[in-house]
Amino acid sequence: MRYSITHRTTFVYGEPARDNVNEVRLCPLSNPHQAADFFVLKVIPAIRLRKFNDLHSNRVHQFEVSYPHTRLLIESRAIVSVARLVDYSALPYGFRICDLPALRSREECCEFLPDSVYVQRSPEIWREALDVQDGSTDVFQTAYALMSFIYERCQYLPGSTDPSTTALEVFREKRGVCQDFAHLLIAYCRSLTIPCRYVSGYIWDPGAGGNETMRGAQASHAWAEIYLPSHGWIGLDPTNNKVANEQYVVIATGRDYEDAAPVKGTFYGGGLQRSMEVFVEVQRMGREGE
Repeated sequence: MRYSITHRTTFVYGEPARDNVNEVRLCPLSNPHQAADFFVLKVIPAIRLRKFNDLHSNRVHQFEVSYPHTRLLIESRAIVSVARLVDYSALPYGFRICDLPALRSREECCEFLPDSVYVQRSPEIWREALDVQDGSTDVFQTAYALMSFIYERCQYLPGSTDPSTTALEVFREKRGVCQDFAHLLIAYCRSLTIPCRYVSGYIWDPGAGGNETMRGAQASHAWAEIYLPSHGWIGLDPTNNKVANEQYVVIATGRDYEDAAPVKGTFYGGGLQRSMEVFVEVQRMGREGE
């Protein structure tokens, strides 16, 4: 499957802002499941961009607008090919809960087990995760049950949280958006010593433009991935109760939102009246050979 993706973020300031420093993670990752065929990033005011890969191998663009300005536009355009096919008749069952301790020392897992900025484990989260596990001895079965539990028990309510909301707050309120549900699933999994990481990206909705079928498809999306030795990282989307397949485009991964935020920055000035508008469009271009 190939997708054309446009992501535009516009900041408007009531008074001139300056020393506006930003890190942007909008370039799709290239991995065994997807390839970034094309990517371009535009920033207005025009400024020089610096590129580097962070500690999680995400492509980062960094820039600074030092002079006064009242508007900042960040727009990315990408074409991505995705081949993450999921055989729902042969899901990755078979790795046992009792074998999880062996993953603690693995380089790809160790940093996705402790607490992080937005994901804190607690006795209450651990007890609820155990209740949902319900005696299962299989890692994927347990993680899938936790995903479904969040989907069924948590209210999808845009505007009820903000980017600073933590997993513990979502656990208590049982409401939020995709970022919050990803953080909560990570907290549940880590409390059971299942390696789990945060993913930011996009999701293609077959019903977009008419009858939307996928929650979170009209903006940046977020989900979680668990690690299974025989399969690698497996995506689970608690917002839609779905195993990540070729509808999902990965932009960045990390311990939580702090590591994978699409746009993150600081500035001076700007006044009290300022606004941010985000536009995201994911269009299917067809499968390879179509």
